Amino acid sequence: MKIIDNDPIDKPCIGELIEEQCAVGQFADNCLYLIADPEADIAKRAVDIIEQFKQIADCDDYYNTYELEVVQNVELKNHPKIKEHIEQHGDNFLIQLASHGFNEKKRFIVAKTDNDKLFENINLMIYAAERIAKFDIAALLRSFVEDNTDEFVELARNAITDKRFQSNYFAALSANTIHPTFGMASSTAKLKEQMEIKGVITHKQRMEMYDRLLDNLKKSHKKHDPKMEAEIEFIIKSIDPATLRMFFQRQSPKLQEKMSDFVNPKHLAEVSSMDLEIRWSEKIDKTRKTDGHYRLFLSRGDERLMVHFSRSAGFVLYLIYLIDRKKNGDKVDTLNIVQYKQLFGKLYEMTYGINGETIFTDMVKNFNSEGELQQKGLYTVLKSIREDIGNTCERMQEPAEPFLLQDMKAHLAVLPKHIILPEKIMALI
Repeated sequence: MKIIDNDPIDKPCIGELIEEQCAVGQFADNCLYLIADPEADIAKRAVDIIEQFKQIADCDDYYNTYELEVVQNVELKNHPKIKEHIEQHGDNFLIQLASHGFNEKKRFIVAKTDNDKLFENINLMIYAAERIAKFDIAALLRSFVEDNTDEFVELARNAITDKRFQSNYFAALSANTIHPTFGMASSTAKLKEQMEIKGVITHKQRMEMYDRLLDNLKKSHKKHDPKMEAEIEFIIKSIDPATLRMFFQRQSPKLQEKMSDFVNPKHLAEVSSMDLEIRWSEKIDKTRKTDGHYRLFLSRGDERLMVHFSRSAGFVLYLIYLIDRKKNGDKVDTLNIVQYKQLFGKLYEMTYGINGETIFTDMVKNFNSEGELQQKGLYTVLKSIREDIGNTCERMQEPAEPFLLQDMKAHLAVLPKHIILPEKIMALI
């Protein structure tokens, strides 16, 4: 078993860390993907393990929310490094890591697992993803701190008296005297070496670091001192996800806007030149009945690929989002799908020749009166949309993020100018 330490971050405890130019079209961030037959024992066991993890785990203790999906194959035309690794090593276990705003490229952990090591490897994959997320957020926060020193110092001072922080603080203090989970070394080992501290970092030593924090931050602009840098890094790493959220939420609207721009540039949507074009076809495909009269094409210059939706409801639902984005631009918000029965029925009839209101009712029957998902009704359709759009973007070698619906609360990021709709559909707007 590999031993985890603070350095290097590019050597995860499981598999290999691979960087590609963009996300895999059919992947969602922080979702574990097992390449297997969904009916195989390893697939069923993987689903059971992740469900047990979600029931036991305290979400506030994690930076990310983790899911697991079993897929039989992955389209990797636009990801040669991952494809080569899978072909050479037989890897069947992957996760796409969130970028946290400051890295336009995407990183993946690619590994191999079997039934015997499945429980251990799922936990190792989550551990590795959390460790990288914490490293990324610490680096991101450090960059922000350089321009907002006073606000961060206030956060640090507030954290000392926060009950949640104290709980994590004493847990971290005791962690230096016990063997960490999965036999992994504590990530503070390298920092302690740089700070010239042996053994446990005591309460007094920690409080002294907080007293020196403001001066250290100011001095760090002018000179590089490994010990001083290690003290700053140690304090940043001591802040848990809940405290970070508290920090962001307590800022003024103006500062929150600045922080939002810092972590969410929406760069991919702004630089993409690909169009989403709805075209009319005289006939419905007899062999692929989800290809109706209206069809979606991804177009870029002379390149054009049709999106073959696996579910007819998926095409119509995606078309509703395209219409809303085209009509309302940046004013779009989360759609309450249950209110779109009439439009769904009309679009379904225009596309497939039959009224779709009954299909719509079946699709949303697992919702309560507030539009909250009770089971997995609409989830299945949204999942199919992500896979259909994502796979086609992969074949177009185009980053898929601007064109995906990540979940029920999300909307499309693609710019309205890249949405091309026929006149009959435009007339519905």
